[in-house]
Amino acid sequence: MGELFANRNFRRLFLGNLFSGFGQGMTMIGIAWYMVQTTGTATLLGSTMFCSGLLMFLIGPYLGTLIDRYSRKKILLAENIVGFLVLFLLTIWGYFGEYTNLSLIVIYLVTTLIYQVHYPAQTALVQEQFEPKSYHAINSLLEIESQTSSVLAGGVAGFLLGLIGLQYVLFFNALTYLFAFLMVCRISYSFTLEKNISRNNHNSWVGQFMQSWHFVREKQGFFLFGIAVMIPFVAVMVTNFLGPVFVVQTLKEDVLIYSFGEVTYSIGAIIAGVYTYHVMKRLGEYASMIVNFLIFALGFAGMIIFQIGWVYVAMYMIVGWANASTRLIRQSLYMKLIPKELMGRVMSFFTLVGLFMRLILIGLFTVITDTTGAVLGHIILIGLLLLGVLGIMRSLRPLLQESVERST
Repeated sequence: MGELFANRNFRRLFLGNLFSGFGQGMTMIGIAWYMVQTTGTATLLGSTMFCSGLLMFLIGPYLGTLIDRYSRKKILLAENIVGFLVLFLLTIWGYFGEYTNLSLIVIYLVTTLIYQVHYPAQTALVQEQFEPKSYHAINSLLEIESQTSSVLAGGVAGFLLGLIGLQYVLFFNALTYLFAFLMVCRISYSFTLEKNISRNNHNSWVGQFMQSWHFVREKQGFFLFGIAVMIPFVAVMVTNFLGPVFVVQTLKEDVLIYSFGEVTYSIGAIIAGVYTYHVMKRLGEYASMIVNFLIFALGFAGMIIFQIGWVYVAMYMIVGWANASTRLIRQSLYMKLIPKELMGRVMSFFTLVGLFMRLILIGLFTVITDTTGAVLGHIILIGLLLLGVLGIMRSLRPLLQESVERST
């Protein structure tokens, strides 16, 4: 890993991702909590999450095609400058008046869009610019710094929201996007896929996106695997809705418990970033993936069984470990199996699948949670994680075999 930090491009990517992740994390935590606290109900947050998921579902194919057609560096620069401008303007709004529901929704939608673009573009850039032998180390380091930024985001958001208000949180976040922009600007980068783009110029963007579906369909077990490994990601996204509701309505706790949960989640993910590769070498990718799905389900079960603030915080560390571990295994396998010219579209394809699952769950939970509470939602997520285990058991072995064959 020391060799990677000697690489100036990696250092700049690392720092840029650290600060943009911090801005995204603080914004999402702050807006989610502010919506639940100011309205006293889950309806506004749930409706906003549902609408954002629907919007991302509709534009997702186009985003994947953009990532494969244009410079990944320029895409990362664009997302950071958009994040800075939107949050800076809405900070000024907050200084001169109250935030309306519409302004909160705009902030949430823009942050979700940035998140939707950022990770496929970053993954595609890493695959394009670095050697395959470095993929495990790069993914682990980016996971560690991403979760470190989330630790800071959770702690700082809880402190600032309770002390000085949302507009200061947004101003601070705007500055993090600006710093990330400056870091990414300094990355030495040349786009290497012009030949593939020229061959695809006669295809519509829909036709180009459908190339990802043909790739997924023809590779044995890949479709089922892709769906199964999206379940932890979907579960985490849905808990962005269930978490504030669970803390406020079930645990009867304040914003500090919620933000501490985000902090311990990130600590668990940081530990996973350090040790997942070593655990994977001992157990193998197959066993590691299944064990982490079961650990994830155990974390949710502990929350709803005990319903105590400190248990909630502790269980989120388990959830953070399990989610980060499954994501690291998935990312490394994707980089080995997916051609560089298809990475953006294939990742966007599975993101669409995850968004579809998330839309169904958020729509359901928005309708029932004010009546049933957030416990039922967590039980449903546990059931989905167990189904994911079955999907992994059916699909992962042939993909691991192909990964080994490609490496030799």
